Amino acid sequence: MAIQVGDLVRGQSNEIMSATYIGKVIEKCEETVHILILNYAPTNRFTVHELMQRILVNSQQLRAISLTK
Repeated sequence: MAIQVGDLVRGQSNEIMSATYIGKVIEKCEETVHILILNYAPTNRFTVHELMQRILVNSQQLRAISLTK
């Protein structure tokens, strides 16, 4: 399933974020995705604030999530 604009995604920890996070896809380019961070670990609160709740990551670091089962 390909990630599309508007999808909710779970991001893996990386060089910037020390724990997983949940966000909404704002924009998608070739290999990168611009994410609005919605939920994150308390240890990342200062990082998220500095990023203004937005992060640009490789699409392979994301998994689409669903709110329904």
